[in-house]
Amino acid sequence: MSRLQILLIQARVTGDPMAEHERQAFAMGCKLAPEQFRIFNVAVDEFDDFELGSCDAVMIGGSGDYSLVEGGFPWHEDFLNLVRHLVSVEIPTFGSCFGFQAIVQALNGDLVADADRSEVGTFAISRTEVADSHPLFAGLPETFDAQLGHKDSAIRLPQGVSHLARSERCEYQAIAVDDTPIVATQFHPELTREGSLERFENYLQGYKKPGQDIEEAMAYARKMHRPSPDSCGLLCSFIERVRESRRRGLRVAVGAE
Repeated sequence: MSRLQILLIQARVTGDPMAEHERQAFAMGCKLAPEQFRIFNVAVDEFDDFELGSCDAVMIGGSGDYSLVEGGFPWHEDFLNLVRHLVSVEIPTFGSCFGFQAIVQALNGDLVADADRSEVGTFAISRTEVADSHPLFAGLPETFDAQLGHKDSAIRLPQGVSHLARSERCEYQAIAVDDTPIVATQFHPELTREGSLERFENYLQGYKKPGQDIEEAMAYARKMHRPSPDSCGLLCSFIERVRESRRRGLRVAVGAE
């Protein structure tokens, strides 16, 4: 059987060093080779050229320069339509952070830019009761650590979407689109503590507090980041279910038994 092929959808400005960082992080999180990830960058590539091709699954990554709450970029609606297409064809999809927000907004949920809900660092995530019956989340501890870096948050989920996890600051931390193999997390399961710190340093001007110098900001960030082995296992679990589905000749067995 040939190796899995993953389509990674990014929203990165040209020259953003976090574009390759993100590809490497997803590859490591999935325990796949980076060359197994084909990139479509919604901020740069032409939507007329988009195709799923022979990919086995889709990952939707984060974004350091765009807000779906603020909008105003020319590819906003095209991106939401692309996400709706992924849902309609029921291809296994995992959305992280910006990808989570895109799925919520595309399916008519609500997002808000609220500093009280924002999270940068490592935070405790708690499973909901609904997560007990979801194959990716049922095996996680009731509370586990995860890496986060977001200013926008979901405040209302769309219909037909299950709520799988929350944090103290942000109610909606993980979702599944019902009866599909599509899941998403506000947190970053692709990032280790070290990867999250590298991301923080790259976006330092946006993350650091007013008046902080670089050394102070990084010292604070190192205190705010802890290892997150449980959340980092989610992508491997997702990939194993994609792989098993392919062995059985199925395409949609990620989110249900």
